Amino acid sequence: MSEHQVLKDGSGATHIGRREHNEDTYLIDVEQGLAVVADGVGGHQAGEVASAITCEVILRELVAGRSVEQGIRSANREVMAAVAQGRGKSGMASTVVAARFSDSDYELAWVGDSRCYLWDGQLKLLTRDHSYVQALLTKGQITLAQARNHPRKNVIVQAVGLQEDTKLQVGINGGRLAPGQVLLLCSDGLSDVVDSAQMSEILSANASLAVRCQTLVDAAVQAGGKDNITVVLLPGAEPKSGLALLEPDVLWSYDPKSGDYTGLPELEEEFSGEAAAVPIPAVRRVASRQSDGTPGEQLQSTQMLSASDIEAARKAAKQEQEQGRRSSRWLFALVVAALIVGSVAYSLDIIFRG
Repeated sequence: MSEHQVLKDGSGATHIGRREHNEDTYLIDVEQGLAVVADGVGGHQAGEVASAITCEVILRELVAGRSVEQGIRSANREVMAAVAQGRGKSGMASTVVAARFSDSDYELAWVGDSRCYLWDGQLKLLTRDHSYVQALLTKGQITLAQARNHPRKNVIVQAVGLQEDTKLQVGINGGRLAPGQVLLLCSDGLSDVVDSAQMSEILSANASLAVRCQTLVDAAVQAGGKDNITVVLLPGAEPKSGLALLEPDVLWSYDPKSGDYTGLPELEEEFSGEAAAVPIPAVRRVASRQSDGTPGEQLQSTQMLSASDIEAARKAAKQEQEQGRRSSRWLFALVVAALIVGSVAYSLDIIFRG
């Protein structure tokens, strides 16, 4: 297979953040036209086992002629099998985002909250997180600002190695990367702490791809990023086919000139100001990233929560809110009634005294 120019000119960088070790794994394979970022969870040298297996298996499956999605599904089975074989530890898993190129065309697949952005003068999110806060955001129950600061933003509902294959949800997208465009793959160590404005400023800089890649990682570290941080940047190239540009599906777009977002769901009126406090049940399965051992400080860990738990929590929250509204209406009615009775009694008292 011929080498892929997009991958030859690509760049990657990673940083441990404030963890004791780096559980992220990334690869750029020029021959297969493959770029992967995998974010391991599990801690105690298990997360990096899961992320390494994920990258290895996806590459192996592509060499065998299979798709990126098939590679991710095979990785899911092999991470689970590795635990049974004594490689790694129970509860280890990995999020992943992978791009496979054919000329300038790419297929994109992901699981969890590792992301892919397209930069073309605007910042466009091409992946939809498999997470608790994304479910709230999609339903219009929280704003993007609330999602970024939500106390449960670390709760994911899909990961490689923690679901049976029939229950694993693999996100799919694709497009054609044109000259001047950049594809950004990253772990949540970047997207959690570096906002759209800062990402756009760095990506638009007149600097090499390698410099911009490292600057993104450095920005996350300087922002106090506690998690491992991994970034891969891939540049657009002139397609050999000469075909028209294929546009990917875009979750939302950010315009750095105006500071405006397009494509975000409208906030449901009934949840306005209330959604950030929506409760969720106790997490049954926890995949904790290793603590950095800082005295008196517990680093936030990635947690797994089933989609059914999220839906049950959402319904319970709506019922509580509805009960609260009914209680408020009854209280208002009682107060009004009391005022009316008091007013009538006062009037009768004046009449009889008169």
